[in-house]
Amino acid sequence: MLVNSVDAWDVVMEAWENVMYCEDESSFNDCVDRLRHVCISWPLFFEYVNESWIIPYKKFFVKAWTNRVMHLGNTTSNRYVSLLLSSIMFLIHL
Repeated sequence: MLVNSVDAWDVVMEAWENVMYCEDESSFNDCVDRLRHVCISWPLFFEYVNESWIIPYKKFFVKAWTNRVMHLGNTTSNRYVSLLLSSIMFLIHL
């Protein structure tokens, strides 16, 4: 099933970003529950995301787990992307 509304897509993407950027493990479950709730119309989509990405790979991309290791802001192995993101964040905070 396709998402027919741009607003619905924005809500789903916001919920997904909340899952990725949650600060700690206790809020992680709340964020996943919120994603499940906003995807109620697309249960196969949520099942795919949960079974294929969230459960097996959360320790690799969810902020609550990636911030356990000192990485000095470098969360990619591509030096160019890391430099670009650091430069953008620097310019934003000027």
